[in-house]
Amino acid sequence: MPHREGQPTLMGFLGRIPVDRVAKTRVFGGPYMSLYDFCTILSFMYESGAILGRARRNKLAILEKMITRPEAVEGESIKMLEKLAKERLAAFRQEVGKEPDTFFEFVQQRELQEATGISLSGSVEAYIAGNKKIRKEFDKKISLESAEAMIKMFGLQGIGFGGFFPELTERMYKNVYEHIDSEIWSEAREAGLGIPESPTVDSLEDREEAVLQMVAAYASEYYPELLEPLNLQ
Repeated sequence: MPHREGQPTLMGFLGRIPVDRVAKTRVFGGPYMSLYDFCTILSFMYESGAILGRARRNKLAILEKMITRPEAVEGESIKMLEKLAKERLAAFRQEVGKEPDTFFEFVQQRELQEATGISLSGSVEAYIAGNKKIRKEFDKKISLESAEAMIKMFGLQGIGFGGFFPELTERMYKNVYEHIDSEIWSEAREAGLGIPESPTVDSLEDREEAVLQMVAAYASEYYPELLEPLNLQ
């Protein structure tokens, strides 16, 4: 189906709900979110893109039709996403000396450090605990207008990561949502963190299904001809 003028991008569609949840309004300057929420959404979008890329890693050439303009050279976008994924992973390995354990570590914490210059070690925990210096930095306002392009780009880059590093994607996801340390969870709750008494396991299969349902809803509206080739019926 021809691209419609003004239609949302796939990542704009996937990012709408999480952005709406954290967006705030102000009298002057338009809607905004905190730097902390912004980096958390970047991580969420990268993770969602990675789950999509992993799930359809054998159909990236078809998926590409949904994420590029019709005039784009076939295959170029996927090559670029692969390149960006490899570069980000290589930079992480070189700086940290290991592969990332979670997408929060891989994206959220590194983007916070990039934006504030605050060391990764313990910074998020200190923010949650109410450290005034860190909270001041992490609560800086980011306008939705300036955040939009980066949010979409991180979702796309995630597709490249999941498509070319499917095993690592699976491991990073499960480390957070399936392999939950009950002792650490209890300690965090006792320290005052507002979390449930017991963690909820969100399996990779369930999250993958949720992402694919969102992609199917988008494709039904804008790319119905791709539903069958992508197994999204």
